[in-house]
Amino acid sequence: MRILLVTAAFLPESIGGVELHVRGIARELLREHQVLIFCRGADPKRPEFDLERYQVDGIDVARLNYLFGDCTSFERIYLNPAIRARFEQVLAEFQPDVVHVHHLTCLSTDLIDAARQHGAGVAMTLHDFWMGCPRGQRMTPDLQLCQDIVPERCAACLARMWGGWFGRGRDLEQLAAYHEWVHGLLLRVDRLITPSASSREVFSRYGIPRERITVVENGLDHAPFQAIARAPADVFRFGFIGSVLPTKGVHVLIDAFARLGRAGARLDIHGEILPWHEVSDYGARLQAQAAPLGERVRFHGRYAQEDLPRILGALDALVVPSLWYEAFCLTLREGFLAGVPVLVSNLGAMAEGVEDGVTALLFEPGNPAALAAQMARIMDDAGLRARLAASRKCVRTIAENAAELLAIYRSLARRAR
Repeated sequence: MRILLVTAAFLPESIGGVELHVRGIARELLREHQVLIFCRGADPKRPEFDLERYQVDGIDVARLNYLFGDCTSFERIYLNPAIRARFEQVLAEFQPDVVHVHHLTCLSTDLIDAARQHGAGVAMTLHDFWMGCPRGQRMTPDLQLCQDIVPERCAACLARMWGGWFGRGRDLEQLAAYHEWVHGLLLRVDRLITPSASSREVFSRYGIPRERITVVENGLDHAPFQAIARAPADVFRFGFIGSVLPTKGVHVLIDAFARLGRAGARLDIHGEILPWHEVSDYGARLQAQAAPLGERVRFHGRYAQEDLPRILGALDALVVPSLWYEAFCLTLREGFLAGVPVLVSNLGAMAEGVEDGVTALLFEPGNPAALAAQMARIMDDAGLRARLAASRKCVRTIAENAAELLAIYRSLARRAR
């Protein structure tokens, strides 16, 4: 079978949860099938819409360079004829039986229609909420969670991000056209997939029938976590791993750590501080927030994926303080595999993935006092730490994940033929 995977970005230019997931799936599929990844790149030295071919870990990649040079309207954010034209060239060359879309941010949503018109079966995994929320995570600039889509609220939110396109009188008209397009497009996908039941519920509230969405939990490569060496220390080490963004709640974690007030504790923050829409100074805010705590809070910056077992082996507790729902929460499962006690926000896919007090500890999202109380609890109770670390947890392997997807691909390919 010829399988084309589509994602907004890929390695080595971008290293995130979706990119690592796509790489893992591609590696498994390559054992018996032909695989190509189509993604977007952002190299200012290359021409706009230039298509570059390369390999990562033996995986063929077609990377389209796009720097938003032609982006003159809100509609162009989600519909771009030039990107579709280049994608159609890839379709004609590769001739896929199945196209699996993982993310279309910075590309064009009508790549789905292009693939269907080509004759391929089309699956789409909804790794976040970008289809229906141009910000992607259902959170306002003030970090308020949006349980439902309210156009008037969306207009005010987008005006802060794209002042040139919103706040000028056509906001609701533009949003109505956007939602009509996205909703119709989601209904045209042959198989919609979410990695959690809670994520499926979010899209069902957007008007997508629940029965059209299949839950396929993401898998992980277990091998790197099999023989983690626990590194002892003379302090209790709390840790955060992942992209450092406002929606990930790192500021809540630092506030909680300050409230904890334990001289024998340290907080290690591992991850790259990334820009988030109109917030460009989040890193500076975190540094200022942590400054009174001195060396007890350490920012380690971006890490390589192969360093993750070592990083987790040097933690006594992992904290996942996300403020958005999370569609799956890779970090939670990495902590499980590493045998590290985990404290996690009681929200969305994070709460869905744990049994409170048995596999992890939950706390109220965005509440630093509640988090500090759980941090004190895990520090003071060695028995609890041991029980959490040793508890039986279900984390799928990447091979199991790929096998389930392959069954879907075969069904879609037969239907397309």
